Amino acid sequence: MAVTGRIALAIALLVVVLPATARAQAADDHQLIQDLLVRIQALENEVKALKDAQGQPAAPQPAAAATAEPGMPGGAGPTLQIRGFADVDYRRTDAPSNNSFALGQLDLFLNSTLSDNTSVVGELVTEANDENAFGIDLERLLVQYKPSDYFNVGFGRYHTAIGYYNTAYHHGTWFQTATERPFLFAFEDEGGPLPVHGVGLTVNGRIPSGGLGLRYVAEVANGRTSRSRLAEPVQNVIDENNGKAFNVALLAQPDKLLGFQAGVSFYRDRLEPAELARIRQTILSGHVVYHGHGFELMNEAVAVRHVPAGGSAVTTPAFYSQIAQQFAKKASPYFRYQYFNAPERDPIFGDIGLRKGPSLGLRYDFEPYAALKLQYDRTVRSHTDPVNGFATQLAFTF
Repeated sequence: MAVTGRIALAIALLVVVLPATARAQAADDHQLIQDLLVRIQALENEVKALKDAQGQPAAPQPAAAATAEPGMPGGAGPTLQIRGFADVDYRRTDAPSNNSFALGQLDLFLNSTLSDNTSVVGELVTEANDENAFGIDLERLLVQYKPSDYFNVGFGRYHTAIGYYNTAYHHGTWFQTATERPFLFAFEDEGGPLPVHGVGLTVNGRIPSGGLGLRYVAEVANGRTSRSRLAEPVQNVIDENNGKAFNVALLAQPDKLLGFQAGVSFYRDRLEPAELARIRQTILSGHVVYHGHGFELMNEAVAVRHVPAGGSAVTTPAFYSQIAQQFAKKASPYFRYQYFNAPERDPIFGDIGLRKGPSLGLRYDFEPYAALKLQYDRTVRSHTDPVNGFATQLAFTF
């Protein structure tokens, strides 16, 4: 109750209580009146103090002292930001394998700014293997220095700039339209044929080109292991030889064709498989893609050339095309066709052979950060019957 209200109440009590008590007990009335007068005087003093305080500026509050941490410029450390991506799946095929629910990847995307030009990007992925045992993989860890649009350098583990898909879509399935990556760009530990991860140095930036929007990429890395198919495919610590893999790419994103990108890349490495001659590996790729107005069109082609020492060259052609159209910002039907054909005499891909077929699916974004996908696949393989598969996926970010 406000102070003025309490004064009015006290005065009303005097008016009401005094006549009534006067007719009863005079001594008690006198004491009651004295008590009420004392209370009224106290309330008036409170009102005066409040008025005096309102007429004066508020006393300045002392500034909070900055909590400086030793060794941190400006007294504050970097802030780590974490974003999560995950998916839950159900898969069924007519191959001799059981249908099953499956937990997909739990991807934690990490990002921290160290200064105006320096940042750190990381990805920690937890997933189960074919024996239902979970493992944790550090998929990306990259320290990046970006002094200008024309020169950006990163050092660590990254996704190689071979083609388009590998740098446009990382480990969160929520980003991509389909339930899984094209076989050509499948991750190494899932049977993918390309070195989609690199450990080393990557540089990229703009090329002064007016409205053409040209960019370059140059990378030097350990490359992919070839000594044993049972070994870790990404050479995170030890390179199997002194030679280093390198990759260069040229990209175009014209200003007048918003959402359009075209590019080519050239990758070279030296492989030393166990009990085989040294192999020179060359990977040529080209892509034309468009994303805009809810429409998606991706086309990529790759030629992998292996030249064993003292032997003849063998080339594996591969490509995929994918088209999708979004309706009402929720439903996106899509179609993809992929092709990979390794000659049997290829010393690296000979056991893969032919792999081709269509995929037909629907992605439905029922929440801003959650999508349900349905996909049918038909895969033709060498020396075996075609395999029909059906998959559902609930992909989300948090």
